[in-house]
Amino acid sequence: MNSLERREARYKRRKKKREDKNSKRNKIFCDIDKIFSFSKVMYYADKCCNGVGYKKSTQNFKIHMFTIIATTCRNIKTNNYKVGKTYKFQINERGKIRDIDAPHINDRLVHKVLANEVLLPIYSPHMIYDNGASMKNKGFLFCIDRVKYKLYNWYKKYGLNGYAVIIDFSKYFQNCSHDIIHNIHKKYIYDDYLIKVIEDYLFIGEGIALGVEIAQREACIVPNEILRDKYELKDGKAEKVSNGTKEYEKLLKYFDSVLSDYTLTDEEGKTVKTGEKRIYAPNFFYIENGKVQNMITGISEKQKDSREELTDEILEDEEKQFRNFFNN
Repeated sequence: MNSLERREARYKRRKKKREDKNSKRNKIFCDIDKIFSFSKVMYYADKCCNGVGYKKSTQNFKIHMFTIIATTCRNIKTNNYKVGKTYKFQINERGKIRDIDAPHINDRLVHKVLANEVLLPIYSPHMIYDNGASMKNKGFLFCIDRVKYKLYNWYKKYGLNGYAVIIDFSKYFQNCSHDIIHNIHKKYIYDDYLIKVIEDYLFIGEGIALGVEIAQREACIVPNEILRDKYELKDGKAEKVSNGTKEYEKLLKYFDSVLSDYTLTDEEGKTVKTGEKRIYAPNFFYIENGKVQNMITGISEKQKDSREELTDEILEDEEKQFRNFFNN
């Protein structure tokens, strides 16, 4: 096996493990009858009233709480639910004007249940520890502490020789693609009806609504999935099952001269071409005067498995590869 075939084999093993774990999570967290049980919805109904008890809509909600909960559970389970309209307004946050969509408390109840009973446990294993957005017991101070920790460790190793990169998505919620989010749902949630319920409450306009709790959960996972095309083998042929972003297509075009063909391997060990190229990780590119000159993976041919301990021989071989790469 060459390095690309070994990489493909490792990818398949990792993919199989991820799918098995996700199947177990689906059995636990994606049963619509368990999600919308009276006791669970009652718990989140109390949460919906926190901090807004002075509102007339909240007071009406409290008066008729048992009836609303029972009706909500029944309607969701029988596909008779109706999604209400949101109240739109603007806020000025540190000089930035933001458009907010505030849902009615009856809809906010469904949002809370879906966000905390489905999306949070399904998505959390796919996020890094340092992600503090909309996570319980994490937040601004947690993120500041993590930044301090990273800077301290960097300073111990490299001193002041380094830099920080700040990335900000322009109109992020507004530009979140419905197609990408739907592909994420199909990937992680195996119940089609549950996906329908989530998307009916989520897709209420362009992008996703800032001010809706399930939108906060989706916004955390979208950056994980927005890049590459996805292919699967069907009847011995490579078939595209989801599209990557336009930005990824631009990267493929830019690095085309040094990238290898993207292939899949069937059960018989035969190589099947997809018709496009692929950017793997890790990849290191040498660019001069705006043109791509060369590329290297930095992985030694002597390393047979990604989980094996790196020996002195492997490290020496990888160091030699990088020296040749940068000197030539």
